[in-house]
Amino acid sequence: MPVNNSDTVALNVFVQMYFCSQNICVWVIIFDKSNSHVTKLTFLYRMFALSINYYNCFLQCIILLHMRYEDEREILYQRIREYLLLFAHDKRRAPELMIMTGRIGWFAIYTALLQAMLILVFMGFVKYDTFYDGTQWNVTRHHGHETPDLRSYYPMFQDIHVMIVIGFGFLMTFLKKYGFSAVGLNLLLTAITIQLAIMVDGIARARGKAITLNIVNIINADFCCGTILISFGAVLGKTSPTQMLLMATLEVIVYTINLYLCIEVLGITDLGGSIVIHTFGAYFGLAFSRTVSRKVNVIEHPNEGSSYVSDIFSMIGTVFLWVYWPSFNGALGNDKGIGRAIINTYLGLAGAVVAAFLTSAWVSRKNQFTMVHIQNATLAGGVAIGSVADLMIQPWGALCIGCTAGLVATLGYIYLQPWLVKKIGLHDSCGVHNLHGMPGLISGVVSIGMSLFASETFYGKDLYVQFPHMSPPLNSSLYLELKGLDLEPLEPGSGRTASQQALCQAVAIFATLVIAILSGALTGLFLSCGGRCEPVDPRHLFSDIPFWELPEDEDGVLKHKDEPGKLFSIQATVPSIGAMKLN
Repeated sequence: MPVNNSDTVALNVFVQMYFCSQNICVWVIIFDKSNSHVTKLTFLYRMFALSINYYNCFLQCIILLHMRYEDEREILYQRIREYLLLFAHDKRRAPELMIMTGRIGWFAIYTALLQAMLILVFMGFVKYDTFYDGTQWNVTRHHGHETPDLRSYYPMFQDIHVMIVIGFGFLMTFLKKYGFSAVGLNLLLTAITIQLAIMVDGIARARGKAITLNIVNIINADFCCGTILISFGAVLGKTSPTQMLLMATLEVIVYTINLYLCIEVLGITDLGGSIVIHTFGAYFGLAFSRTVSRKVNVIEHPNEGSSYVSDIFSMIGTVFLWVYWPSFNGALGNDKGIGRAIINTYLGLAGAVVAAFLTSAWVSRKNQFTMVHIQNATLAGGVAIGSVADLMIQPWGALCIGCTAGLVATLGYIYLQPWLVKKIGLHDSCGVHNLHGMPGLISGVVSIGMSLFASETFYGKDLYVQFPHMSPPLNSSLYLELKGLDLEPLEPGSGRTASQQALCQAVAIFATLVIAILSGALTGLFLSCGGRCEPVDPRHLFSDIPFWELPEDEDGVLKHKDEPGKLFSIQATVPSIGAMKLN
């Protein structure tokens, strides 16, 4: 019985996949029996090459399913083989591959390659912390371990995780035609960022050793997610999933660099992340928004607006964030610091709610509340408390900071945000400047003052636990005296004075602003050039239409069926297959 061309192609595909599987099994066995870093690097290289081969087979399977005619399948099969060889050996002709890959959708390609790379890195360099690693059971039995206690951290981790996934996700559903993307892309960015944060932060901390995972690592990964989602809020509705995926990848790297500079080098106090999370995320997002949408008129777009239902869903996100914010600010503090952080955040949030309602009604011409103020400014107290959450600001001070933040955030929505749009064309979809940027700066400024007046009068000997860099150097007489008091966790420091600590707080704020604005602007410029980042059609800004299958709306009108999807379109950007000819 003769074998036709399509059968030959299919047989070739499955033979390739079979040999790929064999190679993977062989290399996994070699990796499992070797402790050499060179072997591990070779393993990662081989796995990456095999994943590319698997992806080639995947493309061919798609083609076999979608092409109608045998001759077209054969032509396209040969074409893909030719393009892959050119891409591997002749970089000058690599742009020709772009025609072919554009047909699949850049989002699918970037996501598949990124996930494959992350799996390979985790396979080679990430492992459980000592206590969770079954192969180390004998070591932990005889020598103990330093793995953080899961039971102490997990309740707060749950709260933070709910804030990231539900709180941020529903807070962004206020746009009446962008609800699917607000919640869906929030979840996607969280899933990708968790993996990226573990990898990047692990590389920074491991110092050439394996990356170990414990509860503190994954809390820090959630903090990184918070930064990315704050930036996402600034460009909500103006970017494609492809652009957001690439933005998150780049921002995680810059965030980790800034975090290392502020915490490890400058040694600032910022338990709730008002400087390294909120301020960085807000100004990165604002700069990114200004540059990525510079060629598109996003101001007063007909799709930008809320509805009664979308505002109610957004308020659900506000309530979740408001309830769980004390855990966000206090999760990684010491015993006394956690107590102060929870109390201060609790009171700061209460003050912000009162100030937001008061200011919203006071400034309104009809003395009515505005929902956008209540959705966002009520949370500003949690942001403004962050950097000083575990410091001795006193309960009345927490209320004052919360009220000030609520007032400033509400006035920002009323006056500053329209002024920025008018003067410099800075469009801020969610108002992250009002909720995260300015309250973050308020918290940073208050932390400068609290550091300047820090002394044993207010903290006792716990001063050196609260401000680790103010702790005396190792083997000094004061350090040996403090060690005798069993202060936990006391580490040797550099013997800073209060004024030096305050200066470091100020430098960290300035450095964070500079790094965030420059990196955000450059990322926006990069992701707005060319079509490979799949920018949003100006007609469909603030709309789910290009990226989601939508149900019928209230009027029974379906989405535009004649417009191809942007994420995984087989027939989107190239002429008919039959028109292609081999060179």
